[in-house]
Amino acid sequence: MKHEFTSHQIFTAIAGALAEWFFSMLPLLVVTIVMTHLGRSSMVLESAEWTFGASILAGQALIRLVVGVVRAKKLAIERVILGISTILVFVVVPSNVILALVIMTEANNQHISSLLATAQAGLFFLSSVLFILIASFAHLWTRRADHPLIRNSEI
Repeated sequence: MKHEFTSHQIFTAIAGALAEWFFSMLPLLVVTIVMTHLGRSSMVLESAEWTFGASILAGQALIRLVVGVVRAKKLAIERVILGISTILVFVVVPSNVILALVIMTEANNQHISSLLATAQAGLFFLSSVLFILIASFAHLWTRRADHPLIRNSEI
């Protein structure tokens, strides 16, 4: 079985996705620094920025998936629809629901429950992994589509 992509191409795709992901971490780093400075480091996971970030990363993953699929032109539409539906049902919608609950809790000057804090962190982690994987694959699909004459060789 011939490999379509070299390890260098895969590393480059992952590096590009990670570079973008680092920018999504920047607001969370700022929140962590500020909360620690205020002596409230235990409240870092209670910040609504976690689910806000999860929602944005999942949305960006969806966009990357669609763009990659459109450019690749050879993927089964049923699998693409399953991927989109899965991301929407298990990441985007829960992220936005939890974001709304966290904002409502904060508006009432209450602490969020440990369940919501854990869900926020979990959804952010899941969205991060999805984004990195999908952005990497989309990069590879796009590279292949951009170079049809050398599709099976070094790009």
